[in-house]
Amino acid sequence: METAIYSTIAYRDIFHFPVSVPEIHRYLHGIRCTPGDVQHALGGPALARHLETDGTYHALRGRADLFAIRRTRRELSRRQWPTARRYARFLASLPNVRMVAMTGSLAAGNFPPDGDIDFLLVTDAGTMWRTRAFCRLLALADAKLANGLFCPNTFLSLAALPLARRSLYDAQELCQMIPLYGPDVYETVREANAWTADWLPNAVGAPLGSLNCVPYTTALKRAGEWLLASPLGRALEGLEARRKIHRFNETDRLKGAWTRSTRESHSMWDEMRLKIEAAWQARMDELAAR
Repeated sequence: METAIYSTIAYRDIFHFPVSVPEIHRYLHGIRCTPGDVQHALGGPALARHLETDGTYHALRGRADLFAIRRTRRELSRRQWPTARRYARFLASLPNVRMVAMTGSLAAGNFPPDGDIDFLLVTDAGTMWRTRAFCRLLALADAKLANGLFCPNTFLSLAALPLARRSLYDAQELCQMIPLYGPDVYETVREANAWTADWLPNAVGAPLGSLNCVPYTTALKRAGEWLLASPLGRALEGLEARRKIHRFNETDRLKGAWTRSTRESHSMWDEMRLKIEAAWQARMDELAAR
């Protein structure tokens, strides 16, 4: 239990993020237990040598400066929520989008001054690539013309919900995401990736429950779906899928840096995962060396 708690706090330390007891319990690495079990272990001498607390949050020893950062970022996160909800309602209005979830720093309540608002989208089968292309175009326009916070960066198809890559990093992202539209699909995504319980057995359900950001207009959404179900819409999907699958899987610039793409599964950037997991392992090695 003590090692699992240290591991959990060490992982969050990478993001300059001290954690509360409920957060330690939810994201505890590999051990199913109660919040009381976590609280009891934190009060023991085994962890006292390696951790420090301000009474609310817990951090690695020597990292007390993170307590002030946590409170600052909590306030920055609170300020970004209205913007995030507006983005989510817009994304929910797009044709063939069945779920919108917030991921990344804002989902964790750890929004930095230079952060952006990350989203994961689930689309109907056979529509993921054109939806991604449209969203990336909108993100580019937002970066050029507005505040650059809009970042829809993960796309799943209903035809391929289980993630091929199964790691601590991916488990954290799935268990931390907050569904903003499509709560039933959120449950389906979590069930399709039940392997996350091997890493985070206490992370059941959504962190804040489902927050239903309804589409701005369902009529236009249905009209768009009708139009895109045409031969032209299917041709656009096929064209974009072939173009991006070739780019991610075959070109020298991206080959090896991403997981493989298919018609129903978008690549994931492997470099970020590897860096984060290496930093976490380094912290665990430091503990073992003491």
